[in-house]
Amino acid sequence: MESILHLLFLLQFLPLLSSSESYNPQVKYFINCGSASKVDLVSPRIFVGDKKSNPSFSVGKSNYVQNKKPLTHISELYHTARIHTKIFRYMLTITQTGSYLVRLHFFPFSFKKTHLADAVFNVSASNFSLLSNFSVRNNSTEFPVIKEFFLTISEGNFDIYFIPADETHFAFVNAIEAFLLPPDFFIDDPTAISPLRTKDGALRTLYRINVGGSQVTDTLWRNWVPDDDYLTFPSSATTYSYDGELQESRQGRFVVKEIAPDVVYNTFKNMSIDNNGPSNIPNITWRFNVSKEARHLVRVHVCDLVSPSPGTVSFYLNISANFSEMIDPNSQGFSEMRIPLFYDYVVSSDDSGYMSFSITPNETSIKKVAFLNGLEIMEFLGNSTIKMPVEHERRKHLALMIGSAGGVALILFLYGRGRSPSSTTERTENASIVTNLNLKLKMSLAEILAATENFNPKLLIGEGGFGKVYKGTLESGMKVAVKRSDSSHGQGLPEFQTEIMVLSRIQHRHLVSLVGYCNEGLEMILVYEFMEKGTLRDHLYDRKECLKNPSAETEFTWKQRLEICIGSAKGLHYLHTGGKASPVSADNSCFTSGGEPSY
Repeated sequence: MESILHLLFLLQFLPLLSSSESYNPQVKYFINCGSASKVDLVSPRIFVGDKKSNPSFSVGKSNYVQNKKPLTHISELYHTARIHTKIFRYMLTITQTGSYLVRLHFFPFSFKKTHLADAVFNVSASNFSLLSNFSVRNNSTEFPVIKEFFLTISEGNFDIYFIPADETHFAFVNAIEAFLLPPDFFIDDPTAISPLRTKDGALRTLYRINVGGSQVTDTLWRNWVPDDDYLTFPSSATTYSYDGELQESRQGRFVVKEIAPDVVYNTFKNMSIDNNGPSNIPNITWRFNVSKEARHLVRVHVCDLVSPSPGTVSFYLNISANFSEMIDPNSQGFSEMRIPLFYDYVVSSDDSGYMSFSITPNETSIKKVAFLNGLEIMEFLGNSTIKMPVEHERRKHLALMIGSAGGVALILFLYGRGRSPSSTTERTENASIVTNLNLKLKMSLAEILAATENFNPKLLIGEGGFGKVYKGTLESGMKVAVKRSDSSHGQGLPEFQTEIMVLSRIQHRHLVSLVGYCNEGLEMILVYEFMEKGTLRDHLYDRKECLKNPSAETEFTWKQRLEICIGSAKGLHYLHTGGKASPVSADNSCFTSGGEPSY
């Protein structure tokens, strides 16, 4: 079926831990946001306060708040929060590449005149949008809201950004978890259609159902909830439980302990028909609200606790209206019963906004019964691969590329820049001179959003045929001008590429330097040094005075004006000669040995 891709590697088999055992990740973060205290839940799940120095993670500029009147039944973990009206981030140091579980905690308490329930914000990580226009307003104010994600994270820095939806809102978080999952938790077979086979995969948990059982927590501290609320016809199902021990897997490297706990496989709902049953085969159906036209990973848990002997039971699993799969717990030829199994499917939802699951006995089966022990539904968050544009052939002469980058309105020297020849030399020596879109100057969109406060209109400083320019502040504190190109204004990808190639090679004291660029999604952004003292025009003519007296001038002396002309000429000469002249030792014939202009 086109809308449903059955994973080639259907099964994994697992020995399950007892409920008293707990998984101890090799890489783990448990963060108590906005607090200096640690909260010890169940070892090794010890949440450390982020107000104390910690070399393994850091939090960006933000505020912290405390609930002065916490509810008695609420964990200390939800007594504090990080909050900010601008974008902020947590940066975690990841020491091992692999599949990670990331869990975010939100509890909407109030302090002073601010109510966390009023927050509307986005959360992103690894170029995935984890939450969009998220709010806890419609949730209970007595219990926390917990959002869970699965991502493949590479070794290095892992950033989680919290971005207010607009300037009238704010973002907050109470606690963060991120830890490495066991090997083979998700299939990593090159022939399989695996959701997390590469760094391009990410999932958001929608439902985790303990069919026929009560709410339980597993060794990864995940909640499994009863299925009763999702049954369309509860009377069609019969609930059973099993008190004995389950068999363990004997499948070598595919032994995974934390897929699901025993209590999930020990309970189930089933239905059966006798050999003289009706021709219209009944079924058990569950129904779930999901995103329209989205891709989902569905994990189905079964454990045959009803067959009198191996090979006597098979049944059909139906997902929505266009998929049917026969489940045969004995398909692998086991000679024993009570072996936990799970099946993974990639399922696309339609435009109805819901997904249904049903199980139906197989009329040709020796024992006509269908059963289900557990069900998980996870939504794909999309693909993080950023396809870099094809690099153009490198030109031999820089001067030839200047024409292709027409409209670069930032190359002229502006008065009052305040940079000495020595500082220019230092910048030239330390700068990363890139050619053909070297990635050293590449910046993420998240960094741009943080610098410009999500392109705050109050930071708009200019607009032209290329788009808009915003004033921004990088995390290092450096002031920058952010040029956000608008494709409707005529600049396309080739021009954008050429502009980067040209400007990244410019290192001259009289020319504005390129700090970075962003080419992410549909965004084409260039980041330059910010000229704090304004434009040359502003200094040659006092705009306020010009309104009264068109001939009004500033206090520039003729000596200063000549210096500006010479500096501009040197910049233009540098561009037209292809940068052959040294940025510092360019022609100084009009200067005396003391550096003063002679005229």
